[in-house]
Amino acid sequence: MLATQQIFLIASLLCFLVFLALLAAGSEKLRGMRAMLASTVLGLAGNLLYAFGRELPPLLAYEVANMAYAGAGAALAAGYRQLAGLPVRLAPLALLVAAVGALIALFHYQVDSFLARSAVASLFQAAVCADIARSVLVRHSALPPLDAVRRFVLLMCGLVAGGHAVRMAWLLLAAEPPGSLLQPSVASLAILTAAALALPALTLGGLLTMHRYIVHRAEYIANHDHLTGAWSRKAFFDIAERELARSRRNGQPLALMLIDLDHFKEINDGGGHEAGDVALRLVAERARASLRAADCMARLGGDEFAVLLPETTLAQACAVGEKLQAGLRPLAAGLQRHAGQSPLTLSIGVTATQDDEPFKATLARADAALYAAKSAGRDKVIAIAPQLQAARLRHTG
Repeated sequence: MLATQQIFLIASLLCFLVFLALLAAGSEKLRGMRAMLASTVLGLAGNLLYAFGRELPPLLAYEVANMAYAGAGAALAAGYRQLAGLPVRLAPLALLVAAVGALIALFHYQVDSFLARSAVASLFQAAVCADIARSVLVRHSALPPLDAVRRFVLLMCGLVAGGHAVRMAWLLLAAEPPGSLLQPSVASLAILTAAALALPALTLGGLLTMHRYIVHRAEYIANHDHLTGAWSRKAFFDIAERELARSRRNGQPLALMLIDLDHFKEINDGGGHEAGDVALRLVAERARASLRAADCMARLGGDEFAVLLPETTLAQACAVGEKLQAGLRPLAAGLQRHAGQSPLTLSIGVTATQDDEPFKATLARADAALYAAKSAGRDKVIAIAPQLQAARLRHTG
């Protein structure tokens, strides 16, 4: 059976290995990286102090060791908070760690109670696990939806918090409870092993979460327009092929809408590229407010957007275009008065897919409808039916 000193030395080694893995993962500028690194360093120090507690002065073996381990937990919680995009307040965390040290000292020098010291440490670590779990459960754009990695972290948080509860119950109910963390016994060694491995396991979970964040962010950047947040041109065509196959398989209509900003050159010339960027973002935000979650909006380039509308007829798609125009007008009027720019309106061409027709043909028909809307005086919604016969289903002035 492993001795208590060996358990702490193994935990120290694991903290060091996770520290190296974090360094290899990327730059310290990554969200949560510095806090995670600090956690492994403090965890390494705390475990080493625990391991050599009998050979060290009491101050190091008790107060400093517990504060180092508490600091490791606090830094770990801060790292998970940063990963989730939550605020981190260092001063309250430092005060909590100092409070742990003060309480350990109280129950060491004033009232020598191993049970009370254990309760302080266990309550603090359970609170750390609860805070980490909260950070993991927060839905934030910086992180992908709940996946296997974050489920692992939640499981570890539950096990660690449950382990501390079991430890306290055992200390309260045992016929001969131990008087020291290093006192050898089967139950004590089992609980000690679980507690010592908890920090490296949770830090490893943080590393894996960080890796998922990096991958998720890279995928987002590759598939989205950086200015408007709309899908990129390449991603749009991939989605279009999937939606086209699905609509044919299910026998459901699929509409396509092309949107072009009117007077965009005048807006750029009058207010500069910054004004053009504001106009593009405004249109994208208004479109997102008008569309369903199943709809797909992409920026094809310049001032042209495309919108795929699954399970939507041609007439329904025209109504969506009109709704978008109506919602944009008051916002655009305010922007025009503020910046003295040309009026911001939209020309929209609409069509629907046809069986056995390649998507490029559908796109060309929508482009013809958009051109017709421009030629008709702009700020229009014009649709061309799949039969290639021009049909002005909706026309707003």
